[in-house]
Amino acid sequence: MKVGLVVNYKKTNVQKILKELLSYFKTKKIVPLIEKEGAIKLGFNKYSATKLDLIKQSELILAIGGDGTLLRAAHIVKNHNIPLLGINLGSLGFLTLFSPNDALKAIESFINKECLIEKRMVLEVTLGQKKFYALNDCAINMGPSCRVIELVLLSNKSYICRLIGDGVVIATPTGSTAYSLSCGGPIIYPSLEVIVITPISPHILSGRPIVIPSTEHLVVKLVSHNEDAILTVDGQIRKKLSPESEVEIRKAQFNILLVTPSDKSYYDILRTKMKWAEREISSF
Repeated sequence: MKVGLVVNYKKTNVQKILKELLSYFKTKKIVPLIEKEGAIKLGFNKYSATKLDLIKQSELILAIGGDGTLLRAAHIVKNHNIPLLGINLGSLGFLTLFSPNDALKAIESFINKECLIEKRMVLEVTLGQKKFYALNDCAINMGPSCRVIELVLLSNKSYICRLIGDGVVIATPTGSTAYSLSCGGPIIYPSLEVIVITPISPHILSGRPIVIPSTEHLVVKLVSHNEDAILTVDGQIRKKLSPESEVEIRKAQFNILLVTPSDKSYYDILRTKMKWAEREISSF
């Protein structure tokens, strides 16, 4: 068995975690493949692998860092149906669901086919002739001038609204707890198949998030009198948008497979990450 590792080499304790994992892999006769940049930076050149190696040979990919690391791993995997397991070395981590202490147990569960693997919806984002994919979200933000932008939103060619403000976030249920949430968007249960549209600082009090079916085909237009804006996909890809640019967003034809704890419900995870009250009603 071969396991790929996508690592945030800037985390202070990543060396320790990697050494523990490599020792464990040796006992299980697992071949580790560490993404090239991380392998070189951390001195594990022996296990260095290209992104092509990762998707061609790995049966599981570990994302070691924070949610950004897992999103980077998702952009490597795309439609290759390789499960991702996130080991959280950051502070929050809605996607990196396992602590370093739980990592070996989680990998053992995967090997024994006892783990829970969830299918997470992905967005296909089209700009001109190029397609990008988002596990979390795509956002259109005001550009370098920091002036408000004006956007027109359409769904299945039907006019939704005109937005004036700092921009808009288009999120999956997985991404509903990321940028969209910080802009006032709702938390969506991750197995649902819907799209969340959340305005960013709209210049109108009635500008509110809206949840639509995943079957909708969205178009977001930057109107002609705007200055340049920025399209960001999962915080991994940034593209300049000129006036009159159009971005198309729809559900992708594939899912990302995410290994999740089998002993915790989504509500357990949400309650911990959001720091909600721990006591059950029966305890009052």
